[in-house]
Amino acid sequence: MIADAHVHFGYFSRCGEPAPHYYSPRRIVGVLNRCGVGEFIVSSTCAQVKCIGIKDIVREAREMKRLAGSRAHVFFWLSGHLYDDDPEMKWIGTGLFDGIKLHERETPWVQKRRKDLEKILAVAEKHELPVMFHAGTTGWCHPSKLAKIANEHPRIRFDFAHCRPMNQMAKVVAECPNVWTDTAYITASEFQCLADYDWHGRLMFGTDLPVWQALEDISLTRRYMKYVNMLRSAELVDFANQSFFNFIQPLPRAGRACGDP
Repeated sequence: MIADAHVHFGYFSRCGEPAPHYYSPRRIVGVLNRCGVGEFIVSSTCAQVKCIGIKDIVREAREMKRLAGSRAHVFFWLSGHLYDDDPEMKWIGTGLFDGIKLHERETPWVQKRRKDLEKILAVAEKHELPVMFHAGTTGWCHPSKLAKIANEHPRIRFDFAHCRPMNQMAKVVAECPNVWTDTAYITASEFQCLADYDWHGRLMFGTDLPVWQALEDISLTRRYMKYVNMLRSAELVDFANQSFFNFIQPLPRAGRACGDP
């Protein structure tokens, strides 16, 4: 069994097509089923589309839960316009969502909306919801900067997605016991480097399904199996699965912040 911590449904650009392509919950669950995936974390890119509202996101999440049941841990991709429509985040009351996804390059929460971010994180802590941040090599997406957020909120489990840059991500994971990372969209050569670092039980398998078709005319199932085989070749299946299940569970009551002894 494979647990995938980073999957999407919703609208993506698709190679050779002029308009974004819609990847339905049924399409995504079909790929995951064929590739032997048990549980997975999934968020909808529909949240980025201005004309799509919270009712639409809830309806889509309900469909994902209908198809995959408790296997699907649906994270609410919280775009700025959706927060503005519901700053009290009443959508949590639906019981459909198991976490929150934030993308600094899509909505600059840290740079321009810090007060709103603090309110979001306070709600996440109250409801014991994990938070996924898009991580990258520049600006406030860099793991060394996101670590400041984790340090200020030691009771929240964070996934700094994409494991990049790898050496900096490994340093943050080592220093911050409430930070996990995932392998979404890393290359085959980067997979081989994972064993060079101690991930302290907090490295999850992630694929970014179906983003590959934005750049290449490929079979999603075939590319997914390539990722699974890279995970197996690195002998990380059990490690990544255990990391996943630790991430989706609430932290023990006694926690410490980044850098604490």
